[in-house]
Amino acid sequence: MKKLVIISLAALLYVASSCVCNSEKGIARKVDATMKRMSVRDKVAQLVVVQIDRNNNEAERAEQDSLVEMGLGGIIIMRGPVVPFMNRANDLQSKSKIPLIVCTDAEWGAAMRFYEYPDYPYQSQLTNIPDAEPLLYEMGLNVARELRDLNILVNFAPVADVAEEGDDNYHFRRFGPGIELIANYCSAYMRGLQDGGVYACGKHFPGHGNVMIDSHVEMPVFGYTRAQMDSAYLVPFQRLVDDGVEFMMMGHHCIPSIDSAMVPMSISRKCVTDLLKNEMGFKGIVVTDALRMGGVANGRTPVEVMVSAYKAGVDMLLMPDIPIAGIEAIASMVESGELSIDELDSKVRKVLTMKAKAGLLDRCYSPRVKNIPEKIEQARIRDFELIERMNAALAEVDTTSAKSEKQDGTLILDRGRD
Repeated sequence: MKKLVIISLAALLYVASSCVCNSEKGIARKVDATMKRMSVRDKVAQLVVVQIDRNNNEAERAEQDSLVEMGLGGIIIMRGPVVPFMNRANDLQSKSKIPLIVCTDAEWGAAMRFYEYPDYPYQSQLTNIPDAEPLLYEMGLNVARELRDLNILVNFAPVADVAEEGDDNYHFRRFGPGIELIANYCSAYMRGLQDGGVYACGKHFPGHGNVMIDSHVEMPVFGYTRAQMDSAYLVPFQRLVDDGVEFMMMGHHCIPSIDSAMVPMSISRKCVTDLLKNEMGFKGIVVTDALRMGGVANGRTPVEVMVSAYKAGVDMLLMPDIPIAGIEAIASMVESGELSIDELDSKVRKVLTMKAKAGLLDRCYSPRVKNIPEKIEQARIRDFELIERMNAALAEVDTTSAKSEKQDGTLILDRGRD
């Protein structure tokens, strides 16, 4: 009996210490302790996320190694087979002083990036299922499990751009049309991801309209009034903010009604700080879209792009073209007093707090990914079951729609939607 009591007390003490460790005070202590060990360059590097691609050459891999030594904050996994990516991530994690946050784009599941996983329906297809929030929430939970098994803790999804009739460019990635439907479906998917332990990210703030120009190539300009932004394009993003999304990605498009300087929203302080943070109340991490994209890179040097995004209020800089030079430039500006050390510390604190909440700063955390084939097989079983139910729901909608069209020639898929 005495031995049982001792064991029970030990268990209680362990639980109590874990709760303190994961409390706000415990997280703050971990962040404070980590920041005390960081130089200015360490701190700036912690804000940078670089691309890991299956086609990286030796020079690119050497640069990645150097960035990790500088204190790199994260990596983003591109498209290819799982095992080589995880081996490279394991290698970089083993060299990192602070565990890297691993990100990817998994809008329709891990299959968007990894060949081995089954595809969920595209967002545009899921739009056709009425009242699909429960399915989307469940999809979020499943996708989160896929990613967590690979120690990928940030999913740059959902796309919260407002789809419009006649938008034939990348519309398959969006929900809609219908403003409230887009907001509801984005929120459901986001909540599933985050309840499943993966940070979600709304994109591409403050919202693409009809995309006639691809921001990967050059900067689109949208002439929407501020009233139109408030009543339509900002609505899904405000819903995500209100419902607790942890990340928001800035788009490389221009909306003069928000910033008359005719610059991409990703480097506009009026958009990042004044609108998103101050007016809309977003307290999470603001990340750019890829900084090598033509929509922001054209006419600017890679260092200018990084500095401009930093000055706008962005917290994390995604896929810069020349990351080491940009880190050095920002660090030098902080050290000279041109940029505030307090602002840098605020950004770094947000990033480290995000990592601490995910357990990355715990002593027992291991970023190494193991048993990948077994994890893939388990994920495929879970995914196929839900995908079958989604496809059945889509088939039911198609049947209903065909019957309705046969009766009166009118499709009913958008009935009751804005």
